[in-house]
Amino acid sequence: MSSVDFHPYFQFSEPNKEILLTEDRVIVKVSHGSYTGHGKVYLRFLPRPRIEIRIRLDNAPFPDFANSEGSVQLKRRNLNISGFATQVTMSTDKGTTLTWTPKKEPIVALGDDSASINSGIFHLFNFKAIIGTSRSTETDGKTINAIEHVDLTSKDWRVELRSLPSTVRTVKQLKEQGGFGLTHIGRFEKADQSPFSGKEAEELLLALRFFFSFARGMWCEPVCAVGFDNSGNHVCWELWSTPGKPWHSPFSWFDPHHCNQLAELFPVFLEKWNHEDWREAFQEAIYWYLNANDSSRRIDAGIILAQAAIERLSYELVVRDRRLLSLKGFKDIRASDKFRLLFSTLGILLDIPAETSELQRLAGNSHMNWHDAPHALTEIRNSLVHPEHKYRGEFRDVYYEAWNLGLWYLEMSILGICGYSGTYGNRLKQRWVGQIEDVPWKK
Repeated sequence: MSSVDFHPYFQFSEPNKEILLTEDRVIVKVSHGSYTGHGKVYLRFLPRPRIEIRIRLDNAPFPDFANSEGSVQLKRRNLNISGFATQVTMSTDKGTTLTWTPKKEPIVALGDDSASINSGIFHLFNFKAIIGTSRSTETDGKTINAIEHVDLTSKDWRVELRSLPSTVRTVKQLKEQGGFGLTHIGRFEKADQSPFSGKEAEELLLALRFFFSFARGMWCEPVCAVGFDNSGNHVCWELWSTPGKPWHSPFSWFDPHHCNQLAELFPVFLEKWNHEDWREAFQEAIYWYLNANDSSRRIDAGIILAQAAIERLSYELVVRDRRLLSLKGFKDIRASDKFRLLFSTLGILLDIPAETSELQRLAGNSHMNWHDAPHALTEIRNSLVHPEHKYRGEFRDVYYEAWNLGLWYLEMSILGICGYSGTYGNRLKQRWVGQIEDVPWKK
């Protein structure tokens, strides 16, 4: 990565504190007319993250905006944002003020798909406090702050992720208070430093959304990206967006003390992502993984979602990629056999691990006759989804282990499909941060 100093583009400060993205003269266009005024665009975080435009109208009359849909035009940017008025206040001294909520995100706020960009930055909220693959320092008065860096390089892209002087403090606040806080900033450019389009930037940011979220174990996406032209100073492209989920601390395969794991996964993840079929499969599987990994949604639901994701990956690998079975052949076999085909093809052990002692004990029961982990997992799942199952409701004592084991298999499957051969944090074991091991298939 070229050695370039970069900082947050927007004035993010304390966690959960809204920030101003821009302000402009506006035209509000609704079915009953057009109205001019002054608007300020904010990124709000609580009670849920959203972009909103707060507008004070010039017009003296008090138009009725109840249930109004239409658009707001930011005049300098010539940007039209479709949406609706969510809050309207009318007074004799201040006139009419309203809050406008966009219909969809992200919003391309400057430039378009054809914009020519030489480099860009993004803002990453709620990521883990990491120990980077390299380190620098920044001085603030008498305070020297360590800045952690991770370089992510593929054949097409270079991405540098770095912490901020405030990262450690922000993570501490988030652990105590929850919500949203800027923890890292990223810079991206083409590997050969050639220009790229706004469309290419959006495609990379989508890949990074799923990459960082898979590492974090919860939605954790780049937001409010900005593109610069070849001068490196002039902004030629902006993408407004909001972070996904408030802070929590789920398990995941990524150990924040070993950022070489991110560096090793990034190029092989992007290689798979660039294939349309695998991109679709990864989007579905990681979406289900993130929902399954959220224990607040109930772990019995997580068992079902994790196994749906495993079956989706099995179909993609066994039928469409390796062609080990026809579609009909895949449909005709049991779910446990679909799991076995996926895991054995990737070199993932099928035995019930020693760390899931309650599952092992139950598997030893002569009434169960569970042959291996795929058999145990699918039987427990079947007892949840089939009301006529003879053991329905009798596996509650092993739900946690089945949930955690299913997620472990799902994490290993995604890593294995990518061809990753590094280390990981094993969620099946009680461990300290920093304790890692090789992936199961590493020779």
